[in-house]
Amino acid sequence: MNTNTIESRWARLGILYNAEPFDESPDIERLLLDTARELPANPRLYPLVVTWLVKHGFFVARHRLKHLITAELEIEHQPALGLLLHEAILHGAPAELCIACDACQSCGTPRPLFEEYSHPALTKIAESNASDVSSLWGLWAPATTLKFDAIRPSKWILTNNSSAYDRIVRRGDLRASILEALRLDLGGVARSLSILGRVTGATRAAVRAAVESLIQEGAVNDQPRYRGAREREIELLAA
Repeated sequence: MNTNTIESRWARLGILYNAEPFDESPDIERLLLDTARELPANPRLYPLVVTWLVKHGFFVARHRLKHLITAELEIEHQPALGLLLHEAILHGAPAELCIACDACQSCGTPRPLFEEYSHPALTKIAESNASDVSSLWGLWAPATTLKFDAIRPSKWILTNNSSAYDRIVRRGDLRASILEALRLDLGGVARSLSILGRVTGATRAAVRAAVESLIQEGAVNDQPRYRGAREREIELLAA
């Protein structure tokens, strides 16, 4: 059985799909990118992921997500992710997710979000039923009905995903993005603050302040790259 599907990864994060949960904790930010890519062919994702973001949006390392949108997400899929994030924020997801939402480009030529409405006979139906926010992104979709009964509580996510605590205790802020970038993108070590700035999209001053906080928390360590060097490398110490 293939458990590395979009459904199995979201199941590991607490969405009640009829799917075997993925055997590893997913990379939440790249999972959101993959969700945007798959959304047109998988309409069921839309209300479930919006609801998950409303309930658990502080698990998202939002600065890292912003960087990955600009660095890895194809232009044609950015409107779908922008719509997901925007819709979730309107329903009560953390307003701080706007930093990632604003990184997405809207659709140049309006069209239905879901492929099942791409037939000319159905396109007008999609347009007439489109919510205001979906029209803003150029991807016609109906208003979302939240499905809280299909989302597990945060305690379940924390129990089944070892890195989730580092995310939620920092409420998805820049410190969380630095930790996740070190863990998932940089092999545990960043050779400079500038590198951390590039992979989080944050200013050097903001990165320096966040790293200093992480050092005090015992999550990272910094040391000179070599004797006498002014630039210091940052090493992940947290599990």
